[in-house]
Amino acid sequence: MTKQTLLLAAGGWLLAGSLLPLEAQKASAVPQLDLNRFSGTWYEIARLPNKAEKKCVSDAFLLYAAKYKPSDFSEVASCQLKGGSADVRNFNGKRANKKASDGRLKVTTIWPFSAKDWVLAVAPDYSWALLGSPNHKTLWVLSRTASLAPDVLTEAETQAAAQGFKTGKLVMVAQTK
Repeated sequence: MTKQTLLLAAGGWLLAGSLLPLEAQKASAVPQLDLNRFSGTWYEIARLPNKAEKKCVSDAFLLYAAKYKPSDFSEVASCQLKGGSADVRNFNGKRANKKASDGRLKVTTIWPFSAKDWVLAVAPDYSWALLGSPNHKTLWVLSRTASLAPDVLTEAETQAAAQGFKTGKLVMVAQTK
């Protein structure tokens, strides 16, 4: 091969690599998650569209409660539907690895089916968090309050994008209460 052919081939590989979808980047859970501090109310500030919340129009939030086993928790997801009724769903969850203290969580929807919900980022004071799946199909920006300062939201979106999530598709969630 000539030098010019090699340069063209290398340029083609670089271009092809830059066009790979963002999902090629790996999502990673926080290395340390205190389930007791994570417990409580989390308001959905933004989310990637998903089937479970397709009919939700506002006031979406999650409640986490630690259980008697240190690696187990309960989750309640709620949102307001069009017409004023509420959609409330209950789940059981646990750490994906009971011996680890990272943010890899496993939530049982209907036994035996479960979902991987990883805490991808959390503020040092647990005031906001990113929750998502390692396959990049779900993502939530969560806050302890019904609103999030624009600069904090930008920081959360930047961290999500760095892990390969398509933040341009995030839907803002109205919190009216």
